[in-house]
Amino acid sequence: MQHTNPYNDVKLAQFKMWLHDMADKNEGKYFEVYVDDVKIVPRTNRVDAIDDHKVYLDDGTETVKVFTYNTENSNRYQQFTFFLEKKKPMEQMIHNTAPVTQGLSGIELENKINERLNQSLIQERERWQTDLLKRDYETCKKQLNEAEEYIDELEEQLNKLKGKKLHWGDVNLGDVASVIVEGMVKRNPHWVAKLPGGDALAGLIAKESNGQAESTEPEAEMVIRKKSASESELSEEMKAQLGFLKQLESHFSQEQLDKIMQILQAFAEEPKQIETVYELLEIKSNEKI
Repeated sequence: MQHTNPYNDVKLAQFKMWLHDMADKNEGKYFEVYVDDVKIVPRTNRVDAIDDHKVYLDDGTETVKVFTYNTENSNRYQQFTFFLEKKKPMEQMIHNTAPVTQGLSGIELENKINERLNQSLIQERERWQTDLLKRDYETCKKQLNEAEEYIDELEEQLNKLKGKKLHWGDVNLGDVASVIVEGMVKRNPHWVAKLPGGDALAGLIAKESNGQAESTEPEAEMVIRKKSASESELSEEMKAQLGFLKQLESHFSQEQLDKIMQILQAFAEEPKQIETVYELLEIKSNEKI
Protein backbone atom coordinates (compact mmCIF):
# COMPACT_ATOMS: atom_id res chain seq x y z
CA MET A 1 0.00 0.00 0.00
CA GLN A 2 1.34 3.41 -0.98
CA HIS A 3 0.65 6.75 0.73
CA THR A 4 1.55 10.10 -0.81
CA ASN A 5 1.99 13.41 1.00
CA PRO A 6 3.74 16.70 0.41
CA TYR A 7 7.14 16.92 2.07
CA ASN A 8 7.23 19.46 4.91
CA ASP A 9 8.13 19.58 8.56
CA VAL A 10 4.54 19.12 9.73
CA LYS A 11 3.94 15.95 7.71
CA LEU A 12 7.28 14.52 8.72
CA ALA A 13 6.58 15.23 12.42
CA GLN A 14 3.17 13.56 12.13
CA PHE A 15 4.78 10.50 10.57
CA LYS A 16 7.34 10.28 13.39
CA MET A 17 4.54 10.59 15.96
CA TRP A 18 2.77 7.66 14.30
CA LEU A 19 5.94 5.56 14.59
CA HIS A 20 6.20 6.46 18.31
CA ASP A 21 2.55 5.51 18.89
CA MET A 22 3.00 2.13 17.23
CA ALA A 23 6.07 1.46 19.39
CA ASP A 24 4.12 2.36 22.56
CA LYS A 25 1.46 -0.20 21.53
CA ASN A 26 4.12 -2.93 21.14
CA GLU A 27 3.63 -2.79 17.37
CA GLY A 28 6.91 -1.01 16.55
CA LYS A 29 7.86 -0.69 12.87
CA TYR A 30 11.14 -1.14 11.06
CA PHE A 31 11.73 1.34 8.21
CA GLU A 32 14.07 2.37 5.40
CA VAL A 33 14.45 5.88 3.94
CA TYR A 34 15.22 6.63 0.29
CA VAL A 35 16.04 10.02 -1.23
CA ASP A 36 15.26 9.93 -4.98
CA ASP A 37 15.47 6.12 -4.97
CA VAL A 38 18.80 6.06 -3.14
CA LYS A 39 18.75 4.27 0.21
CA ILE A 40 19.99 6.72 2.80
CA VAL A 41 18.80 5.09 6.04
CA PRO A 42 19.16 1.27 6.23
CA ARG A 43 16.44 -0.75 7.88
CA THR A 44 16.09 0.18 11.55
CA ASN A 45 13.49 0.70 14.26
CA ARG A 46 15.07 3.84 15.76
CA VAL A 47 12.51 6.57 15.07
CA ASP A 48 15.04 9.41 15.36
CA ALA A 49 17.13 7.87 12.55
CA ILE A 50 14.52 9.04 10.06
CA ASP A 51 16.01 12.58 10.22
CA ASP A 52 19.36 11.37 8.89
CA HIS A 53 18.11 11.83 5.32
CA LYS A 54 17.87 15.61 5.61
CA VAL A 55 21.57 16.18 4.92
CA TYR A 56 21.06 14.62 1.49
CA LEU A 57 18.29 16.99 0.38
CA ASP A 58 19.06 19.63 -2.23
CA ASP A 59 17.19 21.75 -4.74
CA GLY A 60 17.02 18.86 -7.18
CA THR A 61 15.45 16.37 -4.74
CA GLU A 62 11.99 15.27 -5.85
CA THR A 63 10.88 12.56 -3.42
CA VAL A 64 11.58 11.08 -0.02
CA LYS A 65 10.30 7.52 0.34
CA VAL A 66 9.86 5.62 3.59
CA PHE A 67 9.20 1.86 3.55
CA THR A 68 7.84 0.42 6.81
CA TYR A 69 7.97 -3.27 7.84
CA ASN A 70 6.27 -5.13 10.68
CA THR A 71 9.43 -7.15 11.49
CA GLU A 72 13.12 -6.76 10.84
CA ASN A 73 13.25 -9.51 8.21
CA SER A 74 9.82 -9.03 6.66
CA ASN A 75 9.47 -8.52 2.89
CA ARG A 76 6.02 -6.96 3.07
CA TYR A 77 6.00 -3.22 3.46
CA GLN A 78 3.99 -0.02 3.30
CA GLN A 79 5.34 2.82 1.20
CA PHE A 80 5.07 6.46 2.23
CA THR A 81 6.13 8.91 -0.49
CA PHE A 82 6.73 12.58 0.28
CA PHE A 83 6.96 14.92 -2.75
CA LEU A 84 9.11 18.01 -2.58
CA GLU A 85 7.56 20.98 -4.33
CA LYS A 86 9.73 22.63 -6.94
CA LYS A 87 10.52 26.21 -6.08
CA LYS A 88 9.88 28.91 -8.59
CA PRO A 89 12.93 30.88 -9.79
CA MET A 90 12.03 33.93 -7.71
CA GLU A 91 11.45 31.84 -4.59
CA GLN A 92 14.70 29.99 -5.21
CA MET A 93 16.59 33.28 -5.52
CA ILE A 94 15.03 34.61 -2.32
CA HIS A 95 15.86 31.34 -0.62
CA ASN A 96 19.50 31.57 -1.73
CA THR A 97 19.81 35.17 -0.52
CA ALA A 98 17.94 34.71 2.76
CA PRO A 99 19.97 35.11 5.94
CA VAL A 100 21.23 31.99 7.55
CA THR A 101 19.17 32.76 10.63
CA GLN A 102 15.97 32.35 8.59
CA GLY A 103 17.08 28.84 7.59
CA LEU A 104 16.78 27.82 11.25
CA SER A 105 13.05 28.56 11.38
CA GLY A 106 12.22 25.12 10.01
CA ILE A 107 14.17 23.40 12.78
CA GLU A 108 12.61 25.64 15.41
CA LEU A 109 9.13 24.89 14.04
CA GLU A 110 9.83 21.16 14.09
CA ASN A 111 11.10 21.36 17.66
CA LYS A 112 7.98 23.21 18.75
CA ILE A 113 5.74 20.68 17.01
CA ASN A 114 7.63 17.79 18.60
CA GLU A 115 7.44 19.45 21.99
CA ARG A 116 3.69 19.93 21.75
CA LEU A 117 3.17 16.41 20.48
CA ASN A 118 5.23 15.00 23.35
CA GLN A 119 3.28 17.05 25.87
CA SER A 120 0.01 15.83 24.40
CA LEU A 121 1.20 12.24 24.51
CA ILE A 122 2.33 12.60 28.13
CA GLN A 123 -0.97 14.17 29.16
CA GLU A 124 -2.97 11.48 27.37
CA ARG A 125 -0.88 8.72 28.95
CA GLU A 126 -1.31 10.21 32.43
CA ARG A 127 -5.07 10.53 31.93
CA TRP A 128 -5.31 6.91 30.75
CA GLN A 129 -3.26 5.66 33.72
CA THR A 130 -5.42 7.67 36.14
CA ASP A 131 -8.62 6.21 34.69
CA LEU A 132 -7.14 2.72 34.93
CA LEU A 133 -6.18 3.21 38.58
CA LYS A 134 -9.68 4.49 39.37
CA ARG A 135 -11.27 1.43 37.78
CA ASP A 136 -8.91 -0.89 39.69
CA TYR A 137 -9.69 0.92 42.95
CA GLU A 138 -13.46 0.64 42.45
CA THR A 139 -13.13 -3.06 41.61
CA CYS A 140 -11.01 -3.78 44.70
CA LYS A 141 -13.38 -1.77 46.89
CA LYS A 142 -16.38 -3.73 45.62
CA GLN A 143 -14.61 -7.06 46.17
CA LEU A 144 -13.64 -6.00 49.71
CA ASN A 145 -17.25 -5.09 50.57
CA GLU A 146 -18.48 -8.42 49.23
CA ALA A 147 -15.84 -10.28 51.27
CA GLU A 148 -16.80 -8.41 54.47
CA GLU A 149 -20.48 -9.17 53.93
CA TYR A 150 -19.67 -12.85 53.37
CA ILE A 151 -17.56 -12.93 56.57
CA ASP A 152 -20.41 -11.37 58.55
CA GLU A 153 -22.80 -13.96 57.15
CA LEU A 154 -20.45 -16.82 58.09
CA GLU A 155 -20.02 -15.43 61.60
CA GLU A 156 -23.78 -15.19 62.03
CA GLN A 157 -24.25 -18.79 60.87
CA LEU A 158 -21.45 -19.95 63.17
CA ASN A 159 -23.08 -18.26 66.16
CA LYS A 160 -26.39 -19.91 65.30
CA LEU A 161 -24.72 -23.32 65.08
CA LYS A 162 -22.99 -22.78 68.41
CA GLY A 163 -26.32 -21.82 69.97
CA LYS A 164 -27.98 -24.94 68.55
CA LYS A 165 -25.48 -27.45 69.89
CA LEU A 166 -27.63 -30.17 71.56
CA HIS A 167 -30.79 -28.79 69.90
CA TRP A 168 -33.12 -30.55 67.51
CA GLY A 169 -35.41 -27.97 65.99
CA ASP A 170 -36.90 -26.12 68.98
CA VAL A 171 -36.22 -29.02 71.42
CA ASN A 172 -33.23 -28.87 73.77
CA LEU A 173 -31.84 -32.38 73.40
CA GLY A 174 -29.72 -31.92 76.50
CA ASP A 175 -32.83 -31.38 78.63
CA VAL A 176 -34.67 -34.30 77.02
CA ALA A 177 -31.66 -36.58 77.44
CA SER A 178 -31.29 -35.59 81.10
CA VAL A 179 -34.90 -36.51 81.92
CA ILE A 180 -35.00 -39.78 79.97
CA VAL A 181 -31.51 -40.99 80.87
CA GLU A 182 -32.10 -40.16 84.52
CA GLY A 183 -35.34 -42.19 84.57
CA MET A 184 -33.88 -45.17 82.72
CA VAL A 185 -30.69 -45.24 84.75
CA LYS A 186 -32.54 -45.03 88.07
CA ARG A 187 -34.56 -48.09 87.11
CA ASN A 188 -31.46 -49.98 85.89
CA PRO A 189 -28.39 -48.99 87.95
CA HIS A 190 -26.64 -52.18 86.89
CA TRP A 191 -26.26 -50.72 83.35
CA VAL A 192 -24.27 -47.81 84.70
CA ALA A 193 -22.04 -50.08 86.80
CA LYS A 194 -20.86 -51.85 83.63
CA LEU A 195 -19.47 -48.58 82.21
CA PRO A 196 -15.94 -47.49 83.15
CA GLY A 197 -16.20 -45.05 86.06
CA GLY A 198 -19.91 -45.76 86.56
CA ASP A 199 -19.61 -47.48 89.92
CA ALA A 200 -19.96 -44.25 91.92
CA LEU A 201 -23.10 -43.21 90.03
CA ALA A 202 -24.59 -46.70 90.35
CA GLY A 203 -24.04 -46.62 94.13
CA LEU A 204 -25.78 -43.26 94.48
CA ILE A 205 -28.69 -44.44 92.35
CA ALA A 206 -29.05 -47.61 94.45
CA LYS A 207 -29.09 -45.56 97.65
CA GLU A 208 -31.78 -43.28 96.25
CA SER A 209 -33.85 -46.33 95.22
CA ASN A 210 -33.61 -47.70 98.80
CA GLY A 211 -34.85 -44.45 100.26
CA GLN A 212 -31.47 -43.32 101.66
CA ALA A 213 -31.36 -40.19 99.50
CA GLU A 214 -35.02 -39.21 99.41
CA SER A 215 -36.05 -35.60 98.87
CA THR A 216 -39.34 -33.87 99.46
CA GLU A 217 -38.80 -31.54 96.51
CA PRO A 218 -40.52 -32.41 93.20
CA GLU A 219 -38.40 -34.12 90.54
CA ALA A 220 -36.83 -31.60 88.16
CA GLU A 221 -34.96 -31.79 84.90
CA MET A 222 -31.20 -32.16 85.09
CA VAL A 223 -29.71 -29.12 83.36
CA ILE A 224 -25.97 -28.66 82.94
CA ARG A 225 -25.12 -24.98 83.41
CA LYS A 226 -22.29 -22.80 84.61
CA LYS A 227 -21.90 -22.42 88.37
CA SER A 228 -22.92 -18.96 89.54
CA ALA A 229 -21.07 -16.97 92.18
CA SER A 230 -23.72 -17.89 94.81
CA GLU A 231 -23.57 -21.67 94.21
CA SER A 232 -21.37 -23.98 96.27
CA GLU A 233 -19.50 -26.94 94.87
CA LEU A 234 -21.48 -29.45 92.83
CA SER A 235 -23.19 -32.22 94.75
CA GLU A 236 -21.84 -35.75 94.56
CA GLU A 237 -24.87 -36.80 92.54
CA MET A 238 -24.37 -33.99 90.03
CA LYS A 239 -20.68 -34.87 89.69
CA ALA A 240 -21.59 -38.49 89.08
CA GLN A 241 -24.13 -37.50 86.44
CA LEU A 242 -21.59 -35.27 84.69
CA GLY A 243 -19.10 -38.11 84.75
CA PHE A 244 -21.69 -40.42 83.25
CA LEU A 245 -22.39 -38.01 80.37
CA LYS A 246 -18.66 -37.69 79.71
CA GLN A 247 -18.42 -41.47 79.56
CA LEU A 248 -21.16 -41.48 76.93
CA GLU A 249 -19.18 -39.01 74.83
CA SER A 250 -16.01 -41.08 75.13
CA HIS A 251 -17.69 -44.40 74.23
CA PHE A 252 -19.85 -43.36 71.31
CA SER A 253 -18.99 -41.75 67.99
CA GLN A 254 -20.63 -38.50 66.90
CA GLU A 255 -22.87 -40.39 64.50
CA GLN A 256 -23.99 -42.74 67.30
CA LEU A 257 -24.61 -39.81 69.65
CA ASP A 258 -26.75 -38.13 66.99
CA LYS A 259 -28.86 -41.27 66.69
CA ILE A 260 -29.18 -41.49 70.48
CA MET A 261 -30.39 -37.87 70.59
CA GLN A 262 -32.97 -38.62 67.89
CA ILE A 263 -34.19 -41.63 69.91
CA LEU A 264 -34.45 -39.47 73.01
CA GLN A 265 -36.43 -36.85 71.10
CA ALA A 266 -38.81 -39.57 69.92
CA PHE A 267 -39.22 -40.67 73.54
CA ALA A 268 -39.99 -37.08 74.54
CA GLU A 269 -42.69 -36.87 71.89
CA GLU A 270 -44.09 -40.38 72.58
CA PRO A 271 -43.30 -41.37 76.21
CA LYS A 272 -45.36 -44.55 75.82
CA GLN A 273 -42.65 -45.97 73.58
CA ILE A 274 -40.22 -46.05 76.51
CA GLU A 275 -41.93 -49.12 78.00
CA THR A 276 -41.81 -50.95 74.67
CA VAL A 277 -38.09 -50.29 74.25
CA TYR A 278 -37.49 -51.09 77.89
CA GLU A 279 -39.21 -54.48 77.60
CA LEU A 280 -37.28 -55.21 74.43
CA LEU A 281 -33.99 -54.44 76.16
CA GLU A 282 -34.98 -56.64 79.10
CA ILE A 283 -35.64 -59.57 76.71
CA LYS A 284 -32.22 -59.14 75.08
CA SER A 285 -30.62 -58.94 78.53
CA ASN A 286 -32.26 -62.21 79.61
CA GLU A 287 -31.17 -63.90 76.39
CA LYS A 288 -27.55 -62.90 77.00
CA ILE A 289 -27.72 -64.24 80.57
